[in-house]
Amino acid sequence: MFGRGNWAILGLAKESLEPFKASLEDRTLMLATSQMAASAVARQFVSDALGVNPYSAPRLDDEHPIGDECREELATYAITEQESRGEHILTPEILECEGYTYTAQRFQLHASMPWYGLWAVSTEWKNVTDLASIKEHRSYISLERPYKFLQTPDKKTVDQETLGATRAVRKQVPVLLDFNEGRVYIENTNKKLIYRIVVRLQELGAAIFPVAWTYHQSNWPSAILNKLYERTQYGDDFVKRADEVTRFQANEIEKLDDREVESIVTHYFSMTQLPSELWVGVSTPAQVRLQPTSPSFGAKAPASATTLLHMTNEASILSGAITFQDRIAVSNKDGGVRTFRKDLFSMTLDDRINLSEIGAAMLRGFNLPTLKKDIQREIRETKQVPSLEQFWGNWLHQLSNAVRTIEGSFREILDIDGAEPAGILPMQAAAPPETKELVTA
Repeated sequence: MFGRGNWAILGLAKESLEPFKASLEDRTLMLATSQMAASAVARQFVSDALGVNPYSAPRLDDEHPIGDECREELATYAITEQESRGEHILTPEILECEGYTYTAQRFQLHASMPWYGLWAVSTEWKNVTDLASIKEHRSYISLERPYKFLQTPDKKTVDQETLGATRAVRKQVPVLLDFNEGRVYIENTNKKLIYRIVVRLQELGAAIFPVAWTYHQSNWPSAILNKLYERTQYGDDFVKRADEVTRFQANEIEKLDDREVESIVTHYFSMTQLPSELWVGVSTPAQVRLQPTSPSFGAKAPASATTLLHMTNEASILSGAITFQDRIAVSNKDGGVRTFRKDLFSMTLDDRINLSEIGAAMLRGFNLPTLKKDIQREIRETKQVPSLEQFWGNWLHQLSNAVRTIEGSFREILDIDGAEPAGILPMQAAAPPETKELVTA
């Protein structure tokens, strides 16, 4: 988190806030869903498991490990159905261990806003080497025959001896719950892991539903990119720089006197001002198609994208990186005016913007490039370091603001009427043939 990443967005029923908070206050439920319990399950049963830690303690279970004598009891308790857990009497060593936490306060990111954060911790058993070769080797040494020719009891013996070649692999994923906006943000693209996290959150009382980026026309991600390109400013400057790149070495290209324009033609191949006065730059990596039926070409540099797009009259953009900017004017001491651009956030726009199988809208390649600088500037000015809850809360606040801006900007670019639903919407069953359907990418 706090850098470029991929976020899955799901819907969150606002009315499930109270059940969720009640779950966080339930000591036995939080114990069963904790990473401390998941770690015990993984080691006791040599199986995959998923648990949670509070946002402020990503390795809480490591700081307060339970003893081996308690592992089986905790693992059995964790895999027991929630309705039957009351039949188990837990020992004080487990119930009072500090390797897990409860209470809503430990997960809340703001004193007055219903924002929550946690780490979803996945523990998976994976091979650390080529198990087949180990089994083959041990069969040759111990039984003097290939593994395939072993009898079942001998195979089981060899299999048991190779268990040491697997180990628990830990992966931690930040999860943000915004009950004010009604959205869950999970920094991951793995459908299986996202699903497991959703199941865990539902066990904690959060009512989650599938959503998708939804707009009124097919192939709308490409349509947005091409509309931005059609309305681009600095068109002649982009073409000139692309021509220079084909004829000169990088150190031979003379930089423009206008530092603002020089930065634009260096980093982008399109720059468009929206009616909202925000600017959107399109950059690489990008995919360009020269003809409607031709295969696409990848462009790694902005000048290459410009060159490709000028090869035919039917060339179009299939995918690209987009950056939202503010253009700010400030007065100099001598009375003049200087302008500069501030990157607000960036993302990748392509046809993978939805994970429809699990009902998640995606933010791929998402970044808030100035957040770190803004926080560091505040630290220098105030001489105070924000709390961990402020770091997480600031990121969630800016992330939510960015998503709202993206939704509104896409509406502007596609010229969608204000009354028409568009943006991140709940996924619905297919509409009857006579009704107009919204199309998701």
